[in-house]
Amino acid sequence: MKYILLLCSFLSLFSCGNQLENCNLLANACKADECLLIVQKIPGIRDGKFNYKGINPLTKKACDCNSVTSDRWWADYKEYIEIGDTLIKKKGELVFSIHKKDTVLSFNFECGEKVYK
Repeated sequence: MKYILLLCSFLSLFSCGNQLENCNLLANACKADECLLIVQKIPGIRDGKFNYKGINPLTKKACDCNSVTSDRWWADYKEYIEIGDTLIKKKGELVFSIHKKDTVLSFNFECGEKVYK
């Protein structure tokens, strides 16, 4: 019985370290993402990807915010995004912001109970 408890304790510690390493890798990958657009088109409800289309407010050209890594992070906040909102994710940062007419919603990247900034 002692050995089983020791084995379980060891495995849980080992898996936590592994999760922290995975979170750090994912956080570094997310830092490379960039998004700056005024939302003009919202993807369908069943679309699991973060694939918003709109206009870059600086260049006034059509663009989209779409990323493999952000699908896991930014997609959690789809319910807050409406047409006319400005989405901002700066390269090198781990904060995603939704600028509305009278409010700014900012979301830090979180993984494994840790908040990354």
